Formats: sequence, structure tokens, C-alpha cells
Amino acid sequence: MKKLIAVLVTAVLLAACDITGILPGSQLEVDGPAITSSSLESGESARFEVFVGSSGVRIDAIDLDNGVAGSVLLRVYDGNNVLYAQTMSHRYFIAPKPEIIAENVADQGIAVSPVYSINIPPGAGKFYVEVTNMAANPTRIEVKAVSREPLPYSDDVFSPTPADFAATTSGALIYLGQTDIWKYTGSGPATLELDGGETVHATARIVGNGLIKANLEPGEYYDGLENGDLVYVQAAGNGATAGFCANLSGCNDGIDSGEYQLLVTTP
Repeated sequence: MKKLIAVLVTAVLLAACDITGILPGSQLEVDGPAITSSSLESGESARFEVFVGSSGVRIDAIDLDNGVAGSVLLRVYDGNNVLYAQTMSHRYFIAPKPEIIAENVADQGIAVSPVYSINIPPGAGKFYVEVTNMAANPTRIEVKAVSREPLPYSDDVFSPTPADFAATTSGALIYLGQTDIWKYTGSGPATLELDGGETVHATARIVGNGLIKANLEPGEYYDGLENGDLVYVQAAGNGATAGFCANLSGCNDGIDSGEYQLLVTTP
């Protein structure tokens, strides 16, 4: 009986304090000032909250004291505290998989400032951001949230309106689970080749008259592209990875790891 009463009292106290079992964090304001954690020892974490409205958001984390010699694990969780994406790399982020923990930032060889970033899609609502110092030395980690401009070819990355293309075009997969839909408006038959980018393994599915005509891996091509065909582009592994873009409207990441090209040649 005493145990039951103790459980009930604990439940009442949790309800009164609005604690749901999810660790709270400092509130990040999109396009507001950055927040700097206290000094974190090796393996120690800091947590933040951010609300993602109608515009996509990029979360940036910077090791202030260790600089390029530092190592930060950046994770983002949805409103139910389910891990959405994580990264220890300057070039890409990935769905929850243990192998990312072994990623060695020093092996990336990319001449960029020591910023770790993850993109969160528009309309995501409340998200939690967690940064962990993976270096041997203590450090402070600065975190900020910046809004992303929508890409020119898609109104909504999860329910996109097909974007017309009649010649070679470019896109970028910058959110986990993103699918880009393109509609070919040029003359046919044409040849379509997929250039899947450096880091994000893009795949393309060509659909015409409700039938799948071809599935392309990077470097593969299809000779029968016709006017009206749809081309679906997404990351291999059901959106297992996503990246950044530098050469498209609405992209200011400075890294082209999420970009891909649909190369069109006509007779």
C-alpha cells in the first residue's frame, strides 16, 4: 500500500510540474541569438528545445574551445523524444545508426569551419537538440537555429508538387525522408543519367503511365525518357542520409554533399 501511495504522489508531482519524462532544455529561438553551453567535460551533453514552424530550420553547433581539433556529436529528437538524426561530420547527417559514432571528423578533409549541422523539415513542431563533447578536453558548445529558404523546385519536401524540367537540372536532398518529384516536359525519347552526388547516395525512379520504367543508381542511365514521365529522387536506404547544398537557390550551407543532377541528352 505504501508503495502504491508513493507512486501516486510521484505521478501527481510530475503532473503538477509538467514533466513528461523528457529532459527539458534551454529554448532556442529560430533566427534568434545563439546559446552557449557551460563547459562540458568529455562525454558530457547539453540539451536545447526549438519549435520548427512553416519554414525548415538548420541547427548549427560549434565547438568554441577546441575548434577544428574538437569532436561534437549533434543529435536532434522529435517532440516524443525519438531520435530523428545525428551527425559527427561536417558533410552529412544520418538516421539513427550506431556506425555514425565511429565517424572520424579528422578524416573528412574538408576545409570548412568546425560547424556541425542538421536540417529539420518545415512543420516539424517541437524538437529537442542535444550536443555531446566527444573530445578529450572540455569545451563550450554554441548552438543556434536558422531558418532555411525553400528550395525552388519543391513546395513541400514530403508532398512535393512535381517540378518541370526539359533539360539537365539539379536538386538537393537536405532532409531525412525527402523525395523530390520531377516531371519531364522535353521531347523524347531522351537519355536520363543520374549523378547522385558525393555523399548522399541518391536513387531515381522513372514512372510513366503509372508503370515503373526504370530505377537508376548513380552513374546509370535510361534511354527511354518521354514527355510527361515522372522522376522520383530520394536517398538510398529509405532516406538514410541527407546533406547540404551550395549551388542552388535557397541554399547557403557552403557544402554540396546533398546535391544531385539529372543529366538529360536528346538525339
